[in-house]
Amino acid sequence: MNEESNVNHGRSLLIKAILIFPVLWIVLTVFNGVAFWHSTILGVALLLISYLGDLMILPRVGNMTATIGDLALGFIVLWGGLNLLGYSESLGEAFLAGAIISVGEYFFHSWLLKTQYGNTYV
Repeated sequence: MNEESNVNHGRSLLIKAILIFPVLWIVLTVFNGVAFWHSTILGVALLLISYLGDLMILPRVGNMTATIGDLALGFIVLWGGLNLLGYSESLGEAFLAGAIISVGEYFFHSWLLKTQYGNTYV
């Protein structure tokens, strides 16, 4: 049986969006002057890319490795995206937002493994 067949993607994406967007809006837009739409576009990109990683990588490598991967992915996507959008001094903002999101990702992964994948050994 395919592990992904039990996953409620709508619920999982909603929870992940609730985790990512407020962090980006607060860290990037409120405190660092990044345009709201730029933060939102980066949030959509990060949401979709990291969710695909959660589906493909999380069940195979476990929570801690996936969380470290999310930290690296979040930093790279945010830093690269901010630079592409013209925010050249964005290293700190990208790392801070990625780190905060990664803390939430650890708990999201635990929930996902328990409720969606049926893994009781999280």
